[in-house]
Amino acid sequence: MSETLEEKVKSLSSNIENLTKSVDQLNDPDMSGIHRDEQGRLAGYWETEKNHSDQQAYKKTYSGQQVRAFPSGYKPFSEFQSFGDFIRCGFKDRSEVIAKTKKSWGMCKSIQGMSEIVGADGGIAVLPEFHQEILTRIYQNDIFSRTDHYRVAGNNMTFPTDSETSRLDGSRSGGLRAYWVGEGDPLTGSTPKLGETTLKLNKLAVLVYLTEELINDNGMALESYVNKKVTEEMEFMLGESIFNGNGVGKPLGVMQSSARVTVSKESGQAANTILAENILQMWSRMKASSRMNSAWFINQDTEPQLHQMSLGVSTAGGQLVYMPPAGLSGASYATLMGRPVIPTEFNETLGTEGDILLASLDDYITISKGGIEQAESMHVEFLTDQLALRFIMRIDGKPWETQPLTPYKGTATQSSFVTLATRA
Repeated sequence: MSETLEEKVKSLSSNIENLTKSVDQLNDPDMSGIHRDEQGRLAGYWETEKNHSDQQAYKKTYSGQQVRAFPSGYKPFSEFQSFGDFIRCGFKDRSEVIAKTKKSWGMCKSIQGMSEIVGADGGIAVLPEFHQEILTRIYQNDIFSRTDHYRVAGNNMTFPTDSETSRLDGSRSGGLRAYWVGEGDPLTGSTPKLGETTLKLNKLAVLVYLTEELINDNGMALESYVNKKVTEEMEFMLGESIFNGNGVGKPLGVMQSSARVTVSKESGQAANTILAENILQMWSRMKASSRMNSAWFINQDTEPQLHQMSLGVSTAGGQLVYMPPAGLSGASYATLMGRPVIPTEFNETLGTEGDILLASLDDYITISKGGIEQAESMHVEFLTDQLALRFIMRIDGKPWETQPLTPYKGTATQSSFVTLATRA
C-alpha cells in the first residue's frame, strides 16, 4: 500500500513539473517559425524546425507572385479554413494545443498589430478579418449609420459649436451678423460667441464563452455564431443608448436630451391613439434644414394606428397619410410626409411619449476609436473546458443641439428631435 502511495506522489510531482514547464513556455514564445512578407506583415509559419532558416529562399521564389503552391512545411495564415480552425491554430483539439503551446503562441502572436494578446491570461490574438465583418455591420446599421460619425485617435474629442438658440437678428450663429452696406459706408462688426461640446469614449464590451464541443464539431458554425450574436448585441446596445442613454458611462440619448421638442396631444384625444393631426403637428416642429435627413422611428405597436390614419377632404374616403412599404409607394420602408418609417425596439409602447419619434440623426454626433478589439483565452475558464472571447468597442455620442430653436418668425420652437406627448 505504501509503495502505491509513493508511486502516486512521484507521478503527481512529475505532472506538476511538466505543467510548470508549460507555463514557462507561455511567457517565452518561440517566434523562429514566423514568416513575414516584404512589408513586415505576418504571412505564415514553418511547421518544421529545419525550414525556419530557409525564409530568404522562400522570398526569392514566392515573393510578389500570386501562387497557391508553397514549400514543404510552410503554412500561410490565409490557409485557415474557418474561425474555429484559427482558434485551434491548426490543432485537432485542446490537448494538442496544450501539448504544443510554445508553437501555437509563435504562430499566432503579433497579427499585423491590429489585434492584442492577453499575455497574463495565456490568450492569443484573433485575426483582424474576423472582427471586420462585425464592425462593418454595426457601422451600416440603419440607426448608427444615420449619425454624424467621426473616428478619433485619442480618448476624447472637443468640437466647436455656436450658441444659436434663436434665429432672431443678433442670435443667429451665436451673434454673427451681416449687414447691407452702401458705397463708402463703414462696416459694422459683430462678435459671435462660440461654445464647445466634448465627447469622451465609453467602453462597450462583450465576453463570450464557447464550449470545446462547439469549437471542435463545426468551425463554420462557430464563426457564424460569434459574428451574428456579437453584432446583434452590440447593435442593440448602441441603438438603445442613442435613443435612451443617460450619458453616464454611455452615450446621451435623444429621449434624454434637452433639445427635443414634445408635441401636445389633441383636445379630447383618446388614450393609446395616434391621429393624423399629431403627425402634422410633429412635422411642423421639425427644423426645415433637418427634414431632408429625418426619419420616423416607431414602436411596432403603433402600426395599426398609422394604417388607419387619413385626412378628411371634400370627397369621400379622405386622403391617405401613411404609405405602407412596397404598397402604393413601392418603397422598402413605409413613409409619412415623404420620410421613411423605421420600426425599432427602442421606442416606447403605444400611448407613451417616444412611441413615435421624428428625428434627424444627422444632428446626433458619434465618435469611435479604431475598430473592435478582440482577444481570446483558453485559460480563463480552463476548468469548465470553455474558450473565452472578448470584444471591445469604444464609442460615445450625443445630440449636437442643447435646446430647441426659436424660429425667425413665430413662437413654436423647433428641433431635430420631435416626440408626441403621452396619451393616457
